[in-house]
Amino acid sequence: MAMAITRTPLFDVHCHLQDNRIVDTAPSLIKAATKAGVKWMAVNGTSEADWEKVRQMSEHNSCIIPCFGLHPWWASQRSKDWLSKLRCMLQSVPCSTVGEIGLCQSIRGREVEESIQVDVLRQQLEIARELERPAAIHCVRAFRSLQGLLEEMGSFPAGIILHSYSGSPEFVKVFAKHGAYFSFSGFNTHVKPQKARCIWQQVPRDRLLLETDCPDALPQVDDPTALFWVPGDPAATAAVPSSNSDCCHEEELHSKSAGNGRGGIGKGALNQPANLRAILSHVASLLEVTEEVLADAVFTNASTLFSFPGSKLVDCS
Repeated sequence: MAMAITRTPLFDVHCHLQDNRIVDTAPSLIKAATKAGVKWMAVNGTSEADWEKVRQMSEHNSCIIPCFGLHPWWASQRSKDWLSKLRCMLQSVPCSTVGEIGLCQSIRGREVEESIQVDVLRQQLEIARELERPAAIHCVRAFRSLQGLLEEMGSFPAGIILHSYSGSPEFVKVFAKHGAYFSFSGFNTHVKPQKARCIWQQVPRDRLLLETDCPDALPQVDDPTALFWVPGDPAATAAVPSSNSDCCHEEELHSKSAGNGRGGIGKGALNQPANLRAILSHVASLLEVTEEVLADAVFTNASTLFSFPGSKLVDCS
């Protein structure tokens, strides 16, 4: 049986449905997410190569909020006119936001010079502030550098999202004064509960958001029957023998996955927006609030953040 659906709709503030690993199944994933109660999905581009896919996905799906940005991993591969292309895309798609942008000092991130990352991030934040759009920031092991840049640039009235936040509790107040929201993903379910609770309890309730960051960050849960599988994913097939991993047959998959337990899901299994509810359940348990209370808070926060002039939320209100 799938997890019970709360009455309040959900808002996946950061995902990558345009990713080549799942783009062909995106229509069915969107359908599954909608069925699971996810009303809005913010699809974040990462490079010039995928901005058009994000735009088209938004045009064909009213529930998709398009986001355009240059991820720090791809900063060194930018074209000479990347910034003008980004500005043009954002201006021609008034319902779009800026993202995914940021700083990364992971092993992968260090392949791009930090000075280049900072310069590219600064230019994109300037556009976000100029156009009064929210911006989704990726920050891994670079919180001091991000703090310095934000203090140099000042506040961002339209808001910034620290996506899949992995910083310390002490940085929460530092970034909140710059207009930051803090989004938690399936990656955060792998953090020890005591440590995660210390971080989440520091986040003001009106700055808390949830995301899947799919197709990565499949949540780690005690009950894998709460998860949804991506059609055709070999890792899901390995975890759920004799199944076709079809997201349109969740009940069958859920029953077959029972007993895998925490950490028993196939390594590298792909994630999807419908799994946002599993993240909601995890965070609610750590904050010791009901899922309905948390769902209402994070949906209100996300709706406020994404209700800028020209957004889909404003048009449908």
